[in-house]
Amino acid sequence: MTYPWQQLQWHNVQQQLRLGRMPHAILMAGAEGQGKLDFARQLAHSMLCQTSDDQGHACGQCGACQLIAAQTHPDLFMLQAEERGKVIKVDDVRQLSAKLHLTSQYGGYKVAIIVDAHDMNINAANSLLKTLEEPTSDAVLMLVSSSPQKLPITVRSRCQAINFTVPDAQQATSWLQAQDIEQASELLRLAHGAPLLAMELQQSDLLAHHKQLLSALISVAKNQSVVEQAEQLHKLPLSYLLNWLQDWVQDLIKLHLCGNAAILVHAAQQIELNQLVPRSSLAGLYEYLDQLTKNRQLQSIPLNTQLLWEDLLLSWYKVLKRV
Repeated sequence: MTYPWQQLQWHNVQQQLRLGRMPHAILMAGAEGQGKLDFARQLAHSMLCQTSDDQGHACGQCGACQLIAAQTHPDLFMLQAEERGKVIKVDDVRQLSAKLHLTSQYGGYKVAIIVDAHDMNINAANSLLKTLEEPTSDAVLMLVSSSPQKLPITVRSRCQAINFTVPDAQQATSWLQAQDIEQASELLRLAHGAPLLAMELQQSDLLAHHKQLLSALISVAKNQSVVEQAEQLHKLPLSYLLNWLQDWVQDLIKLHLCGNAAILVHAAQQIELNQLVPRSSLAGLYEYLDQLTKNRQLQSIPLNTQLLWEDLLLSWYKVLKRV
């Protein structure tokens, strides 16, 4: 089933499906943790199911649904990078395009889902463009992306956009509580309002990693060894830590500008942040934020994360006035 915050998008696309007006390409865009890929899968199942219900949800019982559950349906294709953060290669896109031009084995739609479509390199995107320009009538291509701006405008312009925005905080909190997730409000702040990311934080080691990052930042602020803290952090998932470090710095900037009226991601650590405000300057924090942005852009290439964290923590140490 689709999530509560996706009902409008589901209603709209189901209306198109009933009227026989499905676009040949759909771009499902929005921040991570909102269930875009789940939505794409549900839509694919709806299109291929032989007896979907009045709301378009797949029955789960017919032959097509059983094939989908076994991941053997001949008219459903999934494409994604070999590893998260790696590129989707041109040969993979060419193979997918060739499959979409074959006759449907079940006489209905052929559906392809490209996961993290922004991972396509330029050659892969250009190859996909040919398919978008010469679509077959029974093929629907779904591009799922949390960074659609990385896709060429020529690709984006040939897709119908289905945008997913962060749900209302009350709706997201209620849903998380119904899943027996504790501290839902705090988790949502760390996840920037994305319910599925908040759930992932609760059900994985990510919260422990977050605490380790904050401990390292506070330790460095107390003149403890940069190298020792970097040794601990470089073993942890880089993308999450860089995002949280950016949130930490932005929270400090908010406190400089708005004082205690600021709405913080790290509201639970406001006391520690308030202690750092007089030790930092806006100019220094903005400069450090620029450094973080550059490092986030380098994540797709091999990095010596030990040296990266030594550099980041040393810069953090320099941001703070010695007391």
